Amino acid sequence: MSLKYGLLGLLHYGDMTGYELFKAFRASLCFFWQAQQSQIYRELNKLEAEGLLSSRVEIQTDKPNKRVYSITESGVEAWRAWLSSAMPEEIMPTRSEVLMRLFFSAERNTEDMAAALRQIAETYRLQTQRMKGTGSIIEEYKALVSSERETFFWELTADFGYAYSSMCQKWAESCLRRLEEAGL
Repeated sequence: MSLKYGLLGLLHYGDMTGYELFKAFRASLCFFWQAQQSQIYRELNKLEAEGLLSSRVEIQTDKPNKRVYSITESGVEAWRAWLSSAMPEEIMPTRSEVLMRLFFSAERNTEDMAAALRQIAETYRLQTQRMKGTGSIIEEYKALVSSERETFFWELTADFGYAYSSMCQKWAESCLRRLEEAGL
């Protein structure tokens, strides 16, 4: 459901092609909401059918024509209503394959589980590094917005991503140490 509102939110900043939306999504929202390019295009078609956005084809002579999407007044109203609604009570992701596998890992041998925990720690280490670079991404997209208030909230979201990734890395490293110390 939030993909819909994420796309409307990006279009609230200005008109964009599907590819520009995909790039903006991958530079910002992908840190906390996953979507494939094909999902984005499917959602854009649904949003247009619902009247929440419109599109126009821009003719180009030296390149393929491009479809440019714009948020409609109905889209702005729906997006603002979503923003104003109560925050979900659930804070931690309710689906985690990593945690599901860990829960049942007594069936795995220690060496395999240690390797898996090292991989998890490395994945989060790399994610933490990526999150350190969000400041430059925010700078790049500042031209889309009209106030520092917008980027302030982008920075708060990025701070959460950094803290979460860092916490998950430390958690995985702690699990690995505990597994090694337990000698199971």
